[in-house]
Amino acid sequence: MSANEKQKVVQVLRELNEFVHDGLEGYERAAQESKNELRQDIYRKFSQQRLAFANELNMIIQNYGGSPERDSTTKGKLYRDWMDFKAALTGFSEEAILGSCIYGEEWAQKAYRDALDHELPAEVRGAVLRQREASTDVLARLHQLREGATQNPATSADGVNGKAAANVPLRTALYAAGAAAGAALIYGLITKKIPTDKLFSSFTKAKGKTSKSKKGAIAKK
Repeated sequence: MSANEKQKVVQVLRELNEFVHDGLEGYERAAQESKNELRQDIYRKFSQQRLAFANELNMIIQNYGGSPERDSTTKGKLYRDWMDFKAALTGFSEEAILGSCIYGEEWAQKAYRDALDHELPAEVRGAVLRQREASTDVLARLHQLREGATQNPATSADGVNGKAAANVPLRTALYAAGAAAGAALIYGLITKKIPTDKLFSSFTKAKGKTSKSKKGAIAKK
């Protein structure tokens, strides 16, 4: 294999590994934010899975003469910032956390498809295919969690029932709107219609204002 061909393999795997790190960090955050012990365990398991995936890809990258990739994508960082900002306004919810995980896993699936669109050595393609199949299983499991919560509305994943359950449709609508806004944000980044530097600046200012308002509320108490 020529040096250029090896470099192409490294480039493809490093880009894929950024999305794998997105999943690692996303599931870690989901486990920290969730109050549901079962889901916490599931999210931690998925995070550990992504760590193993990242290590495997980095080993292959090094075998082809590249440097290990240990960072996540800019899009992933911005999406997590967006979820933090939305949570500061609406509060953390098991529905919202699960929805974010599903959204992230769908992006992971696309990343694996994009990687497999390239010409890769047989052993590399095999490793990527195995990871994609595992990601498909994870996505199916996440959808099962969502369907289970929908089929048992009397006691939601948030641990509410009775009158509180009546607010589920309203919360769901708010989360759907937030997810749509997040998707529009990512689309704008991909198409370069939204300047990344300005967006980071706006997020930082917004999160700073939210933090100040929280401190003010605590001081009043």
